[in-house]
Formats: sequence, C-alpha cells, structure tokens
Amino acid sequence: MVGIIILNYNNWEDTVNCIKSVEKYNTAEVKYIVIDNGSTREGTVEALDKYLAKTFKNNYRKMTENENVEILSYMTFLVSPTNDGYARGNNKGLRLAYKDSEIDELLILNNDILFIQDIIPLLLRKKKKTDNCGIISPILYEGDKTTIDYNCARRSVNPWVLIHAYIFFYRDFFWVQSYASKRQRILEQSPELMQQELVEIELPSGSCMLISKSLMQEIEGFDSHTFLYYEEDILYYKLKKKAKKNYLNTKCKCVHLGACSTSKTPSAFALTKQFESSIYYLENYCNLSCLQKILLGIGKRLFRLKLKMISILKK
Repeated sequence: MVGIIILNYNNWEDTVNCIKSVEKYNTAEVKYIVIDNGSTREGTVEALDKYLAKTFKNNYRKMTENENVEILSYMTFLVSPTNDGYARGNNKGLRLAYKDSEIDELLILNNDILFIQDIIPLLLRKKKKTDNCGIISPILYEGDKTTIDYNCARRSVNPWVLIHAYIFFYRDFFWVQSYASKRQRILEQSPELMQQELVEIELPSGSCMLISKSLMQEIEGFDSHTFLYYEEDILYYKLKKKAKKNYLNTKCKCVHLGACSTSKTPSAFALTKQFESSIYYLENYCNLSCLQKILLGIGKRLFRLKLKMISILKK
C-alpha cells in the first residue's frame, strides 16, 4: 500500500483539488496523510477539515501531533501548530506512515500537483523492475499540460555555481548561472531522452516522488535542518551513498501548477531560506576543498550583507 503525504499551508483549495484528482484517476491501494503545516490564513484548517470529513466520513481521522496511532485511516489529517518548512513538515507525515504496517511505499506529493493519469501503479511496476531504484517520479507539466516543468529532471548543483551566486548575489557574471541552470535541466538539454521510458536523473522534483518506506527510514527521511530548498539534493546524496539511483518515467504525467510561478522574482524571505538551506547542504554534504571553503566564507559574508541592505531599504 502507498502512503500519500501531502503538505498544506494556507491553501486548502489546492489541497482539495489535488486529492480530487488522485481520487479520480488512481486505482492503486493508498492511504492519505495530509499535514496542515501551521497555516495562518483564517479558516484554512476548518475548511479542509470540513471537506475531508464530508467526503471520507468514517474513513477520516483528524489528529494532533501528540496523538499516537499505529493503523491509519484511509484519510488522516494531522494539524501542526507551527510552520516548520518542507522537510520537517513532511517528516511529520513520514513518522505516521512508519508506524502503519500496511504502508510499504511512500508518495511525497505537493498540494499543487494534479493527477491526469493513473500513474501510481505504473510507477510501482517500473520501480520493482529497476535494480537499485531509489526514487522514481513522473514527468511534470505546467497548467497548460503541454509545457514541461524541466525541474522534474535535474542534475545536482555544482558547489562552484552556488559560491559564484553568493559572491555576485545571483547576477549572471560570465554567464555562469544561466549556463549552469540550463545544464542542470536534463530534458531541456537533451530532449531526445523523452523517447526513453525511463531516464536516469539525479534530482527529481520534490513535488511528486515515489520511494519505498523502508528506504526512506534507512536514510532517516528529510534532513530537518533545511526549511525550504535543497531537499532533493540532500536526498540524492543520501541515496547515492546507498548505491541507489533516481529515475524519471516519461510515460507517467502530472500537472504541476506551481511550476508556472518558478520564474517570478523570489522574496527576501525565500532568498534567505534558500541561502540558509544551500549553505547547510554545501557545508554538510559536498566535501568542499580548502579553496571552496575560503571562497564560500567570503560569499556568505557578502550575501548576508546584501540581504541586510535589502531589508533596510524595505523599511
């Protein structure tokens, strides 16, 4: 059975639409674990609770973090009092799934994903037939269902690229950032790979990825030191140490509504969280050389100074 873990934050409408799409297309045996990650928008928890209770009736259970349940309902709604970010929020759902002996696979699913196919059985079959498979994921499209969200199949980021970004505050001097960004997006660089059913990748999109429960437990889930960004990079590092590989199944398709907004200028909050997560990733997972450590130290100081200046100018 697959445990589907969905994070909700201030957007119960997308969460409802996500669940409706899975219910419409899915034929696999599943259980849902929906986590409200400390929503601050008035009425969010109440609206989602009302929909889930009405839709799933006796197969629904609303929980708080201090409750202990071993066998979950078909639909479980965990209400967290705080927003702890992507990694910790999903880890709350993982802890529930770990206790349920009926769940043996996990689908991490963003609430801005819409199913347009019955993809879970296809992913499960391909995963079973593929040696050393860590994560398998579908190809993602934007809301028009024709434009590929290239973030669904990426190479891991080069530490030099991040160091360059901090020193120059993401300005594309010497075209380093644009070249690196294009190189990261595997399908954009090599569109002929779309002819293959299974494409080996390094980073899947964290918005839709299937992994076995036992393997997720073995790598200790998501690293709780990140709030937002670089979770996939860290997962890739952990799985690589276990000799596992990640794959994209091009025959399985989903719509990723959030992909339409990825090009927008990030807020100072998002930039700060991205910076903090990437620094943690670089310092704890990338085995930096002495020169890289020195330049990273310079980049960190410059980046923090620029963030501080942005904060002052906004006041």
